[in-house]
Amino acid sequence: MDMDGKEAIIAEIIQKAEDAAAALIRDASAERDAELEKTRNEQIRKRDAAVAAANKAASETVERGKSLCALEARKTMLAAKQQLIDRAYKEAERKILNMTDPVYREFIGDLIVKYAEDGDRVVVAERDVRRLHADFIAELAQKAGKTITLSEQTHSGNGGVILTGKQVDKNLTLDALLHELRQKTQGQAANRLFKGI
Repeated sequence: MDMDGKEAIIAEIIQKAEDAAAALIRDASAERDAELEKTRNEQIRKRDAAVAAANKAASETVERGKSLCALEARKTMLAAKQQLIDRAYKEAERKILNMTDPVYREFIGDLIVKYAEDGDRVVVAERDVRRLHADFIAELAQKAGKTITLSEQTHSGNGGVILTGKQVDKNLTLDALLHELRQKTQGQAANRLFKGI
């Protein structure tokens, strides 16, 4: 073999080696590109899933916030309504306590005549000692046709009376009367006060 033949074989071997190396590089590049694409796609999927989860969590947080706000608003409204109802009953009490003496005596006198039993003693509020005196009680006893007397004791409530008797005592204090009235009428009062709200 001459030199040219050897060089041709060497050149062919080098060419095949270069072709094989180029094929390996192409295959490696293609594999690398495929892995990069797969990794990119996986990252995009994870990002999209994270964004979707974050959006869902944000939406749920907003909805929870709205629900909590609505609940707080209802609680605040209920508290305001309750305060208004409390004020209405306090105002009723204030009006009763500020009645003129003749009107107050008529109001309390009707209660005593209606509920007193023969032999009852009338315990008045400390603040009503001048308004509901012994002469007034004597007039009521005569009107009722019963033995009713004024007790020397007083009670510390805001007004009204307590009838003490042989069998049973009757609490006709303003506190008791207004409590009973509130129990019976609070629902109606709330409906009337908040109609249309």
